Amino acid sequence: MGKSKEITKEGMSSRINFKVLGIIFALTIAYQISLYQVDPEEFNVPEALYLAGILGCAVFSFMVFKKYRGSEVFSKAYLFLALAFVSWFIGDVGYVYYDHVLQLDPYPNPFDVGFAASYLFASLHLLLNIRYFRPQWNIGMKILLVALPIAMLVTYSLIASAVWGDYDELSFDIIYGNLFAVGATIELSLAILGAIVFRRSILKEVWLLLVIGIFIWTIGDVWYAFAEVFETFDNTHPTNTLWVLSFMVVMYALYKHRKVI
Repeated sequence: MGKSKEITKEGMSSRINFKVLGIIFALTIAYQISLYQVDPEEFNVPEALYLAGILGCAVFSFMVFKKYRGSEVFSKAYLFLALAFVSWFIGDVGYVYYDHVLQLDPYPNPFDVGFAASYLFASLHLLLNIRYFRPQWNIGMKILLVALPIAMLVTYSLIASAVWGDYDELSFDIIYGNLFAVGATIELSLAILGAIVFRRSILKEVWLLLVIGIFIWTIGDVWYAFAEVFETFDNTHPTNTLWVLSFMVVMYALYKHRKVI
């Protein structure tokens, strides 16, 4: 890597503290319970904590980016991760603005570009890290990266068409929904590949923890996409808690990442 910062075993303590994971699990349950205690028509504490969680992930990502300054690959990778959470924050601020200020249906709205951009930046983060540790991909990795998004495209289109009715009349809704469902699935595919590759890396514990956080994020997004199709999503839906769980796991992983570099 030339003058780039290298990752070495010296002075590293990448072991995960399971007490911290226990606290995260307890906070996750508490957050889901709190969703039933607030007025969904008003901007509330759980919603504020949700937005704070996204910003927290962005801040921690920028801190790791700064720590990796000098590394051609990792500085870029963590800048992309930071931009992913900034983009997500923009998307959700738009959602809150339409929902609580304008009191309009927030789907679709121009701020949705933030959600789409978050998939792009997070995928670039994973791709850069994976290619660093595994420059040559086997056929199974390539098939996974292509097959999962195609399967999601077909599945989402068929289910949405069956639930909503005439495809021609609802083609925009199906295409628009697929943009996010497939985007999340591409990110999910890369997260799975990351889990496979990073388990053999020097920092396997913290990288795997980060990938798990991103994996939870994408599972929440895919679930949300289908919840919207069946019109079952509301402010108490478990996807909200999955996203908050992903924030806590990502922040802990990034904290550990910064500590062990």
